[in-house]
Amino acid sequence: MPDGASRLVLTSDHQGLTALAEWLEHFADQNALPAQARFRLDLVLTEAVTNVMDHGHLPEVKGRIELACRVQDQLIQVEITDDGPPFDPTARAPVVLPDCLAMATPGGLGIHLIRQYTSALAYRREDACNVLRMTLPVEPTPPGHTLDQPQ
Repeated sequence: MPDGASRLVLTSDHQGLTALAEWLEHFADQNALPAQARFRLDLVLTEAVTNVMDHGHLPEVKGRIELACRVQDQLIQVEITDDGPPFDPTARAPVVLPDCLAMATPGGLGIHLIRQYTSALAYRREDACNVLRMTLPVEPTPPGHTLDQPQ
C-alpha cells in the first residue's frame, strides 16, 4: 500500500485483537470516520484478522499479520498481509443463506460479511504471504442498495 497509510503489526494470537481495536479507534478518529464507516471497518478487519489467527497457522506457531489502512477519495483502503499458507477468500463460493433460523448453523459467515461490507475485495500471493486488499466506502450505501450494485 502506498505511503501515508496507518500501519499495525500483530502476531496471530487473539491477544492482538485488543491492539487492533485500539488502533482502529485511533485511525477512525484521525480520519473523522462516521459511525457507520467505523462499524463496517471494525467488522471486516476483525473478521479477516480473526480468520488469519484461527486458521492461518497451527496453534503453537505465531504468525505475523501486517495491516495498512488509509482513506483516499472517500474510500477506506485496507491491506492485510499474513505469512500463513495460501488462502484466497475471494475464491470461496458465495454462502447460501438458510431459509429460516431453524436451518441455520453457527459460523462460516465471515467471508460473506466481508463481501457485504466492502465495495472491492482482491487477493494475491506475494513473497510467500497472503495479501488481502479491501475497499470500503466512507459514506453509507443508500437504503435498498447493496455495495456491488451500480447506482
